[in-house]
Amino acid sequence: MLSSFLPDACCREAAAGAPGAADPLGGLAALAGTVDATAAQAVLGISLPSPTIFAQYFVFAVLLGGIYGLVALGLTMIFGVMDVINFAHGALMVVAMYTVLVFSNATGLSPFFAIPFAVVLLFVLGVLIYRSTIAPIIDAPQENQLIVTFGVLLILISGVEMAFGSDPRQLGLELGSLNISGVFVPQGQLYALVIALVALTATWLFLQRTMLGRAIRGTADNRDGAQYVGIDVPRIDALTFGIGAALAGLAGGVIPLFQSFTPALGDQYLINAFVVVVLGGLGSFPGAFVGGLIIGFIQVFGSAYLDGSSYQILIFLAFILVLLVKPEGLLGGSADE
Repeated sequence: MLSSFLPDACCREAAAGAPGAADPLGGLAALAGTVDATAAQAVLGISLPSPTIFAQYFVFAVLLGGIYGLVALGLTMIFGVMDVINFAHGALMVVAMYTVLVFSNATGLSPFFAIPFAVVLLFVLGVLIYRSTIAPIIDAPQENQLIVTFGVLLILISGVEMAFGSDPRQLGLELGSLNISGVFVPQGQLYALVIALVALTATWLFLQRTMLGRAIRGTADNRDGAQYVGIDVPRIDALTFGIGAALAGLAGGVIPLFQSFTPALGDQYLINAFVVVVLGGLGSFPGAFVGGLIIGFIQVFGSAYLDGSSYQILIFLAFILVLLVKPEGLLGGSADE
C-alpha cells in the first residue's frame, strides 16, 4: 500500500539522481540509497540516514498516519456508541472513491467539490443500511452484526465491480509536492492530512458542544439510562451509523487525491484501521490519530529497513503488546473523548 500512498511526482523528485531499477516502495528505497556515507553505524550494521533523509521518512510517516487516523474515525464512532464492529467500513470508503470519480468526470469540477457530495451521500447510505440491516438485530449477539456488516461489504463491493470493473482508476491529478529544505511534502497527502485534522476537530466539537452530540455521548455511556431520560436511542443509533459512514466517505473521498484505486482498496486500509482503533482505544477519537501515527511510523521506517512486508510483523507485535499491557488502548475508550 505504501507504494501507492506516495505520489509518482514526489517519488520522481525524491529519487532524482539516484540510479537503479524501479522502486516498489514508491521512492523510499531510492531515498534510503542516498544515505550519508559518513553517518554513524547503528546496531546490527544498519546505516543511519542523514538528517534530510530522516526528515523525509518522518514526513511520509506523519502523512500516512494521518490517513490511517481518518480511516479509523468512522470505525471508532460506530463502535464507541453502538458497540457494533462495522466490517462494511472499507466498502463504504470504496463507494466514496468512485463517487468522487463519477462526480468529477460528470461535472468537470475539481475533486475537492466532489468530496462534500460523497460525504452527504455516504451519510444517507449509512442511515439506510442501519435501518434495513442493523436496527433489526441491534440487540442480537455481536457475531450476528459482524455477519450482517460483512454481507453489506460483499454487496457493495460486488455492485462497484459490476458497475466499474476491477481495473485501477485514478483522477489524473498532478498536485505535485512542496520542497522544504530538500524534504518533499506531497500536496495530495498534505491536503488529506489537513482534512483529517479538521474532521477530528469538528467531530470532537460536535460531540462536546451540541445537544445532539451530548445525546450521542450519553447513549455511548449508558444506553438504558439514555432511554430513561427521554433520548430516542434508535434515532441516535441511526444518526451515529450515518455519521460513521460519512466519515468513511470522507476518508474514501480524499484517497483519490493521491493514488489510484480499485474496489479492493478499502479492505487494505481497513485491516490496519482495525489495528489503529484498538491501539488508540475503542471509542477514542484522539486515540485513533495516535494509533494511526504509530502504524504510519512503523510502516514507513519498516519499509525502509526491512525486507518486503516484514513491517507488518512489527505492526501486529505492537498490537499484541498494547493488548497485553493496556487492553483498553493507549488513550482508553471513554466515550466523552
